[in-house]
Amino acid sequence: MIGLGLFYKALWPILFGVLLTALIETLIDHERLADILGGRDLLTTGKATAGGIASSACTFGALSITQTLFKKGASAEASFAFSFASTNLVIELGILIYALLGWQFLLAELIGGFVLISIMYVLVRLTLPKQLFEDARKRLRQQYEEDPAPVAFSRQVTADESWSQQLTSREGWSRIAYNYFHTLGKIYKSALFGFLIAGLIVSFVPPEVWASLFMEPTGLLSITENAVVGVLAGVLSFIGSIGNVPFAAALWVSGVSFAGVIACIYADLISVPILNLWKKFFGWKAALYIFVIFFSTMVASAVLMEQLFSVLDWIPPRLSVEGFMSFLELKVDFTSIMTVLSLVGTAVLYALVRSASRGDNEA
Repeated sequence: MIGLGLFYKALWPILFGVLLTALIETLIDHERLADILGGRDLLTTGKATAGGIASSACTFGALSITQTLFKKGASAEASFAFSFASTNLVIELGILIYALLGWQFLLAELIGGFVLISIMYVLVRLTLPKQLFEDARKRLRQQYEEDPAPVAFSRQVTADESWSQQLTSREGWSRIAYNYFHTLGKIYKSALFGFLIAGLIVSFVPPEVWASLFMEPTGLLSITENAVVGVLAGVLSFIGSIGNVPFAAALWVSGVSFAGVIACIYADLISVPILNLWKKFFGWKAALYIFVIFFSTMVASAVLMEQLFSVLDWIPPRLSVEGFMSFLELKVDFTSIMTVLSLVGTAVLYALVRSASRGDNEA
């Protein structure tokens, strides 16, 4: 029941966020990104970050785009910045974090996302094994002449019209609808798995288990331990970025510290299935380097967020299991209204896709 309650609370934020992502992917040209991300400077890294923000929160999709950008000439710094931004700073993830965890976690995710990119940039600038990654680039170009699964680099539907023309035409909204369901198809499995795991954690895992894993965050050492264990929990969860949010909400209700929860959300880029893709695309030596750099970056950012929010007294009060159950109850409120509107909007977009499909078949 807890998993279903989380699903109910999260449904409209997910659908609304996916709609915004579909609008961005339809109206903004991503193909030029690889041409402008070859530099290793801060400006190029900033452009990659902006490109990631305008991307999808699907971790598998983010990694596929990252390797394609790198293959086409983007620097390692820019490629990694894109992957961090597209899994930590995208719209649908932020809306979901706000809905399930509150504004404090949303703000920590947003500030922490930029901190992640900043720390990563410094570490990679200082330590990047250039020849190893140039060899990986050559291998990518040889093995993957076309963009590989799980998703292609470019938008699924493109058009030559301006954004205003697309927003005022049936054809433009048909393209938006197609990208809407394409994005939804990329994230729904991870999200559902996250809700299932979250329900099982709150229902069956005693708080004492988490207390034994996470030290009381009273100093730098214990906060760092919490961040390390939080990242490891995310690594071993097998969940993508959207699915990590209900998982993190369950950890928060179960007594895990602020640093541990935010570190778990950060960790989707090095979860076990994603590490396998890093190895597939870049080779095991490069994947090991990425794991060490990303792990260190995620721990450092989570520690900084815990300390900053403690100083500002912004760490939110923890919900009890009973309070959490009350939060998940079905009632007539803003959530129920937005859920109905989101489902109606989804039905309209589905009708547009079906209509466009019938028109293509008749042609």
